[in-house]
Amino acid sequence: MVIDISPFFRSILFRTILVVLCFPVFLCVSAAVCPAENALSVGYGLGLFNEGASAGHLGDDGRSYDYALVSFLHERPLTEHVAWVVEPFVKVVNRPENGIDVGFSVSLRGYLPELAPGHRLYLAAGAGAVYTSINFEEQGTHGLFVLVGGIGYRTGRVFVEAQFQHYSNGGLANPNHSVNSGLLRAGWYF
Repeated sequence: MVIDISPFFRSILFRTILVVLCFPVFLCVSAAVCPAENALSVGYGLGLFNEGASAGHLGDDGRSYDYALVSFLHERPLTEHVAWVVEPFVKVVNRPENGIDVGFSVSLRGYLPELAPGHRLYLAAGAGAVYTSINFEEQGTHGLFVLVGGIGYRTGRVFVEAQFQHYSNGGLANPNHSVNSGLLRAGWYF
């Protein structure tokens, strides 16, 4: 007798359990391999600049898009003003349907000259990959690429950042309409 367990592996429950078990391992490995400055951040994002949509929405059909984000940042300085950042993240998507996004980005941060001792503005830009459990009708696949850009302010161990995120399947599936969002977040270096 053969038992077909493939529906279980495709279920959202299995994916969520896999993420919960693997994410802490990824955090520990990335921190141990490249010791540098690390941070945790939390934020809230919503749809922004999507074709035919107002803020907070995906398209002209009125579907809302918003999420909460938790991320781990591993920042390593390259120069006095430039650092590279590896950032695994998890998004809990509220709308258009409940789901989860798991991914990472690699970005460069350019720190501007200090405004005052310990107070710095920075610009960030990068790219990464995401797996989403959401069936975005704009994408045609669950495996996506992400482009990120942002501006932030750091004082001591605390930072705040406004970030723009662009999801795309890179032309690997049809359709390939972008899913864009704006994210406000705050974090703490440890």
